[in-house]
Amino acid sequence: MINQGVSISVIVPIYNASKYIDRCMRSIYAQTFINYEIILVNDGSKDDSLALCREYAEKDSRITVIDKENGGAGSARNAGLQIANGKYVYFLDADDEISTNLLERVYNEAEDRQSDLVVFAIKRQTVDSDSGNVLHESTTGQREIYIYTKDDFRRQFSKLYYEGVLFGGPVNKLYKMQIIKDNQIAFPDLRRGQDEIFNFRYYMYTTSCSVMPDILYTYYSYDQKEKNKKYRLEYFENTTITYYRTLNNLISTFGLTEEEYTRRKFDNSFVYSMESTVLLAWNPLEKLNRRQKKEFIQRVCNHSIIREIGTDLSYVPNGYEKFWKVFSSGDCNKIYLVIRSNQIKESLKSHLRKVFRKK
Repeated sequence: MINQGVSISVIVPIYNASKYIDRCMRSIYAQTFINYEIILVNDGSKDDSLALCREYAEKDSRITVIDKENGGAGSARNAGLQIANGKYVYFLDADDEISTNLLERVYNEAEDRQSDLVVFAIKRQTVDSDSGNVLHESTTGQREIYIYTKDDFRRQFSKLYYEGVLFGGPVNKLYKMQIIKDNQIAFPDLRRGQDEIFNFRYYMYTTSCSVMPDILYTYYSYDQKEKNKKYRLEYFENTTITYYRTLNNLISTFGLTEEEYTRRKFDNSFVYSMESTVLLAWNPLEKLNRRQKKEFIQRVCNHSIIREIGTDLSYVPNGYEKFWKVFSSGDCNKIYLVIRSNQIKESLKSHLRKVFRKK
């Protein structure tokens, strides 16, 4: 049962974020809206994060601290949902910060328009971990959109998703707790890609939606030189498969399977993803030899997801025809040769660009 006395439950998953917790908490305390609870979920941190969380909780009765074994951000958010009392739920990452009026804006938007989902724009900053300097900054360019019926939401879903309005994680969205509770919606037990799948599960029950163009969140990205380490061989079976099965089911339920725009976007995405999956074998962290690379490629080609989705594609993106032809054949030797050929070409192009830049 939702406690209507609390308007918003703010759930913050925390893992080794002791350097950033104070900044995050200051942004919450600066809110112009005060009827919220804060659930800090320490996800097995090895630094001082738990101690800092407990210090905050001792000073503020609105804060609850959960200490659990490490299971990833999705697992931490699920733990927070189990005890959340708010009418709405908002997920905030511990190393980011929110605008002073975020909670007020999204709450009023949800209440005034009776929206099941409120989406807003975010600012992304790439930061050098050593110096703290901002290396790059960008924003998600949302436009103002209001959707009031389930049929309209389902009809517009593909464009909202593939044009980036509904794409991404939970930090730029406010969710209605009753929908989550009634339908037992939770983050999947995955280390990567769990955010999108949670959203797909929520969209299945979304009737109304508000999209605000306001930038209310600052997302910080660190250690870019390490960013590819998370994409290992297991990403295919742990994330890619669940992602496409969930999205395919959503599109089917929404009656969009035969709609051309949806079909083209979905098919193109699947082809891109399969090439990216094959390229995981070349991640230097895997240290695979030629035989092992081919074995991984064959395992991908033989997976049931290919029979479920890959044999019924109507649209192959330009430039990927050769790759998809050999991939569809399931011949790991041919696929290996195509990938190696492409890599050699890209390496040569890169070398020539460097030569011409020196002249």
